[in-house]
Amino acid sequence: MSSTLDLIKNSFERWYRAHVDNKASIVINYSDEQTLLIKAYHKVTVSMVAIGIKDNLSYTVPLIEVSENYNHGVTTEEEAKESVTENFLMKIFDYCKQHS
Repeated sequence: MSSTLDLIKNSFERWYRAHVDNKASIVINYSDEQTLLIKAYHKVTVSMVAIGIKDNLSYTVPLIEVSENYNHGVTTEEEAKESVTENFLMKIFDYCKQHS
């Protein structure tokens, strides 16, 4: 999974630098957290931010975040990761379309 997110990050970073900010770096974070006391319920989140430096100060721009809940007893962790990644990619396509 991390290689998939790395590929997405590198590709989007090239696009972002060409269309929005030529000095920003892109960071993608993935988390899987237990959301309720019942251990079967989890929330997976993929978020993307741009990080850059302007006037000797760093800045962070939140770009895209996608979260999904899943029941670990019904859906495997890998299936949840694939699902959230698919929805994340759709959000990236929408973002690129709006900013081109």
